[in-house]
Amino acid sequence: MNHDTQSCMDPNVVEARVVVSSCGHDGPFGASGVKRLKAIGMIDHVPGMKALDMNTAEDAIVRLTREVVPGMIVTGMEVAEIDGAPRMGPTFGAMMISGQKAAHLALKALGRPNG
Repeated sequence: MNHDTQSCMDPNVVEARVVVSSCGHDGPFGASGVKRLKAIGMIDHVPGMKALDMNTAEDAIVRLTREVVPGMIVTGMEVAEIDGAPRMGPTFGAMMISGQKAAHLALKALGRPNG
């Protein structure tokens, strides 16, 4: 088994009406949510992150947090992977706000109040 590109655990099956994917970046398991969507043909392109740009990265990560396919919301650095947004500029402020936005989107997708 190649431990750099494969998981050592048996598959787990989980059913959910909404999934929030925030798998991060880099490495074999980074952005695994959007990479899987590409592998099964649900999205066409995963350009990966662009270089550091602190002037645009914070706003981009929050603005681009969204439901990319029905039932799957991307947040944090996984957004940078799917949209080619700048890496490293988003610090904990944008990460936190992106996560909050994803939570509100998930509640909305489930028909629940955002409170």
